[in-house]
Amino acid sequence: MLPGAVVKVLSRVAGALALVSLLAGLPKAARAEPALSMDEVIGRTRGWTIGLSTGMGGCMATATYEDRTTVWMGFGGGSNKAFFALSNPKWRSLAVGNRYELQLLARGEGRWRGRFTGVELDKEMGLLAQDLVTGFVIDIARAGALDVVYDRKIIAQLSLSGSMAAIDALVDCQKSVIASLRTEPKAGDGARTKARGEGPQSEGGKSSGTGFFVSERGHLLTNNHVVNGCKKVTVTPVGEVAVPAQVVARDPNNDLALLKADLTPKDVPALNTRVRVGDGVSVYGFPLSGLLASNGNFTIGNVTATAGLADDTRMVQISAPVQPGNSGGPVIDQKGNIVGVVVSKLDALGVASAIKDVPQNVNFAIKSSIAQNFLDTNGIESKAKLKDATLEPAAVADVAKGFTVRIECE
Repeated sequence: MLPGAVVKVLSRVAGALALVSLLAGLPKAARAEPALSMDEVIGRTRGWTIGLSTGMGGCMATATYEDRTTVWMGFGGGSNKAFFALSNPKWRSLAVGNRYELQLLARGEGRWRGRFTGVELDKEMGLLAQDLVTGFVIDIARAGALDVVYDRKIIAQLSLSGSMAAIDALVDCQKSVIASLRTEPKAGDGARTKARGEGPQSEGGKSSGTGFFVSERGHLLTNNHVVNGCKKVTVTPVGEVAVPAQVVARDPNNDLALLKADLTPKDVPALNTRVRVGDGVSVYGFPLSGLLASNGNFTIGNVTATAGLADDTRMVQISAPVQPGNSGGPVIDQKGNIVGVVVSKLDALGVASAIKDVPQNVNFAIKSSIAQNFLDTNGIESKAKLKDATLEPAAVADVAKGFTVRIECE
């Protein structure tokens, strides 16, 4: 059973999200102009405050710098659009509703030019750009530092320190907002597990996840929740076309599924069943479909515990970042062997609501020993041998591309 504190945390979060749900249900004529304000603080991470805004209809992150400039960024309601804004009490000459042409010069990441609208905050004026593609906000966050130029003058210089951690927290927050807009909370919803599956990532009537080859005959391993309820499953190796796959075995209790595709893998990794706290690991997969790179993403971390929530010995805890769409993907040791199957991450939004801080990179994978038992039970054998030569991270990523696939479910 889950601790009572977990239920209380989710109940508080549900109450906060109800504000956004109520806003989404109002007719357009009844809505006020967008307002830059945070109505419910969810947590804080690396100098950024994460929260909910009824005015913007979704989640936002804010950070204030030494020159008193505040950066506001976030998402709106159930849409896939983003917003980006700046405010400063010194910008008293701004007029509400006027348009201003700004240049954003990112150090090392290029430049952008766009129109911002003057908006009024409680005690200062600001500049707001709406209906942006989400990739724009992520690019800004990646920049690390930003110069804001108006009328050929730099009006703000921002370090953007911690902005990628803020983006991760925003993604977690927004998924909960979207869920609240689609479904009305029911009694007992607060009892959901705090380690939620990281996938599949939904795209309309489709969803996607990650898998990897476990035999030379085209067998692949992934999470059961990635392919559960699918009428059609396809797999796409890196740089190749999608091919149909069949689900040949499931283990719902351990959230594993075995697929078979008419493919000859470039490589089949061995499963390493021995793992220690502190071991370096990496994750390769296809997170945030339609937003991040379609040819795969590679992240690095460590084994932080050899058990999951409530000392679940089937799991290993890792710090390598994962996102929706990573589910079913490989957790790889420094030699290119598999030590786990990505399955879930800590619900940062729920925990942050209780402790007012956003937990970072608390992620979980099914141990390779559990995966090996599942494969043995289903008669899957591989000629792969454990590798013993330590590789550079770039080399591990190259190896992972040869055995990892994107999985799509319809």
